[in-house]
Parts: sequence; C-alpha cells; structure tokens
Amino acid sequence: MVKQFYRDDYVTIELDDEVPCVKATAHGLPRFSEHFQLVQVKRLELLHQEIKNFELLHLLTDSRQAGPILDIDVEFFKLSVLPEIESMGVKFWAIVLPKSKFTRFAIREMTADSKLIEFSNFEDMREARAWLKSKSVLAI
Repeated sequence: MVKQFYRDDYVTIELDDEVPCVKATAHGLPRFSEHFQLVQVKRLELLHQEIKNFELLHLLTDSRQAGPILDIDVEFFKLSVLPEIESMGVKFWAIVLPKSKFTRFAIREMTADSKLIEFSNFEDMREARAWLKSKSVLAI
C-alpha cells in the first residue's frame, strides 16, 4: 500500500510498503533553494520514522518530470542529505531518470561519491520497483 506523507507543487513523498521504499516524485522545479532543502528534510523525516519498521527500507526517486536544480542544492544534498541517509543504513536507491541532460548530470553528480549506497538508474518505474523488490528478497 502507498501512503502519502508530504505533497506540494514540486514533490510528492510517499511510503510504498510493498517494495518497501520511501518514494519521492518530482514535478518541475523547486521554487528556491530553501524549498529544495525542505523537501529533502521531509524525505529524511519519513525515512527516520519508517526505517525501524522494515528489514531493509529503500529509496526510489521518480525524476522523469524533474527540472534542473542549482549547484548550491547539489552541494547541500552531497554534504548533508546523502551522509545522513547513509548513516541510517539505506543500501539501495533506484532513480527513474528524466529526459533532461542537465538534470541527469545533476543526479549523477549528487550520487557519485556514495560508497555505501548502490544506485541504479532506470527509464521506467516498473523496472525500478522490481529492482528494489529483488534487493528486499535477497535480505530475507
């Protein structure tokens, strides 16, 4: 079952307990850097709240409709968000990629330095969910 946790004009954040994962779906651009940071805090909030309820809780980002983000937001993610997610023990993160080369580049830059999380990129949501589910089965 999918349970919505947070929604605004830029993002929807949900818990999909069937995978299980915290899913963020981006729609366009954040209004400003503080908005991007708020969205990341909301994702972390749900992750903190739910991670204890699952053997493995994954992350899934649907960025098909996402626009580019600022360099300052990329740095915030790399220096603040990613280390916190790694410290919680998240091991697998599926990303459904946008068509925009600029946004793809930003995603690659945001995730390249992680040594603890296995990222996998997809063109479609079904494949991304299936990959994450296969990682949950391996943990059992």
